[in-house]
Amino acid sequence: AKDPKSLLEMGVRERLRGAFGNIDGGTKKEELLDDVFLGASYLELQIILAALNMQYPNVTGRPYFDEEMTFLGKKKKKGQKTTPEESGTTGYQGTNDEGQKVGQIIEDKKSKAKQIDGVSSLLIGALSMSLTSLITNQRLAPSHKNLVVNSCANALIGHFLRNSILHMTERMDLYTQVLHLVETLATGPHELGRALLGNKGSAHYVDILPLLKTLEKQTAVMIAVPKAPADAKVGGTKAKKSPEEKTSKTITTEAEFAAEMNRVAAAANLRLKRLTKSEERKTSGDGKGEDKDRAMVEYMKDNSVAMVEIMGDKKLKHVFNVIAASNKNHNPKLISRLTREVGAMMSGLPEGCYLRVDQKRMDVMRAMIIGPEGSPYTNGVFFFDIYMPPEYPNVPPQCKIITTGKGSFRFNANLYTGGKVCLSLLGTWSGPGWDRRYSTLVQVLLSIQAMILGIEEPIANEPGWERDVGTDRSYKYNGILKHGTMLHAMVSHLKDGVPESFEELVNMHFWRKREHLLESQIPEWLADASKAGDSNAGPYGCENAISATPSDTVETLRKLLKDLKEPKMEVEPEDEDEDDDSDDF
Repeated sequence: AKDPKSLLEMGVRERLRGAFGNIDGGTKKEELLDDVFLGASYLELQIILAALNMQYPNVTGRPYFDEEMTFLGKKKKKGQKTTPEESGTTGYQGTNDEGQKVGQIIEDKKSKAKQIDGVSSLLIGALSMSLTSLITNQRLAPSHKNLVVNSCANALIGHFLRNSILHMTERMDLYTQVLHLVETLATGPHELGRALLGNKGSAHYVDILPLLKTLEKQTAVMIAVPKAPADAKVGGTKAKKSPEEKTSKTITTEAEFAAEMNRVAAAANLRLKRLTKSEERKTSGDGKGEDKDRAMVEYMKDNSVAMVEIMGDKKLKHVFNVIAASNKNHNPKLISRLTREVGAMMSGLPEGCYLRVDQKRMDVMRAMIIGPEGSPYTNGVFFFDIYMPPEYPNVPPQCKIITTGKGSFRFNANLYTGGKVCLSLLGTWSGPGWDRRYSTLVQVLLSIQAMILGIEEPIANEPGWERDVGTDRSYKYNGILKHGTMLHAMVSHLKDGVPESFEELVNMHFWRKREHLLESQIPEWLADASKAGDSNAGPYGCENAISATPSDTVETLRKLLKDLKEPKMEVEPEDEDEDDDSDDF
């Protein structure tokens, strides 16, 4: 039970391989094995989800009915009552022995709850690993997605997220698996995101977005509260660690656990909000302007990942060029992993994230991330250089920001002028780090976008300054950052150009946002930047210094946006049969 995947794969896949191992003909054999593995993965996923449906009553105390799923081999009829054995509960069922002690009843209740948590953790972990494997290996078929969409994922995760943060920290092992599943669904293909959002017409529907937002706020409080040293003395003696604190191998403290929950909640919240907005746009009017805008959105999505030449970029030398050049002997396992992972990303990255991979050196990459709405980085374009070490995925990627005003401007406590990116996933910040079983590059990109560039008041990321959130000091700092974003993440790109292969994307982004920038965002940001006063007054002094005045920067930005040429886009009629999966497994 330590490795859920082995229980499912070793028992199914190896036997299938053995059963079909005596077929003659290499190509025919491989094609047949491929079909068999596809069927095996479908069966594996179906078994896990059926088991979770059966576990749902034990966790919630309420039965879960699904017309498409069978219960112990028999379909439930609507209105049919559920037996006590099927319904289950986390509470104590009672006993005929009236003399049983209350203490024993409580112990039985705890024991049963622990057993339910153990089974839930096992199944949720198995689901996360199965989906991660299918995504990474580009084996996620429409049939797999349909299984997840029609499962109890939304209802079960919603039940767990309703609990208080204190309750979660008492069950870290279980909630670690819940977090992995939330992140896998949120960062995966949009169908998996829909599975997490749930179907509003379902009797078990849970509105996940408010729960994620609440979790994000709760964990932010826990992170901000200073923690006592591990060897702190209480009453003259060293404080003893509770059994719960020793249980989790990957998350050792409540603060680190809260930080990981905050990261996942923020990333998932951002991704799901965008997915919801995207679906709302599809149901809106069909004017010509909207058709062009939709065409640009689709183009940017389709070209979010591409294989290009990066090592030979004449405009901007890659930060990790020297390290990459010194590691010429490529690890075959690394190339295999990157081939699968990059291939899986070709279906599209989360909105606002774009990646370029060197066509000759897949371990060398460059990313572009657009600042989310509501932050002092909104609509700014930020570039990052990425290098995948030979030991990947056993170790995290290396990542540096290159949008720094040539090393003159620090955008965040987690983004240094020298390029360093502080993030627990990268092993450059406190908290639970990279986990080779679950962690992916997509999670890194989304975490940077949500946790660093998506924060409303970045002063909260600076240790010792958290108490200034909501104060004039924070608003003035935001004004400085808005000025820096306009100058270094907008004007600089429009005036001096961007790294090769990103030109078209940047042009489309600013064209789509041009009207909003000119009429709304720029006037508002000019006022905020002017109120901020001396840019040296920020937390980092000279690292926030800007020689140009906000008025000068805005005047230049307005001229560049007005002179921007409209991208040439051919609007093609939508293919009604595009989503027809009849030929798929």
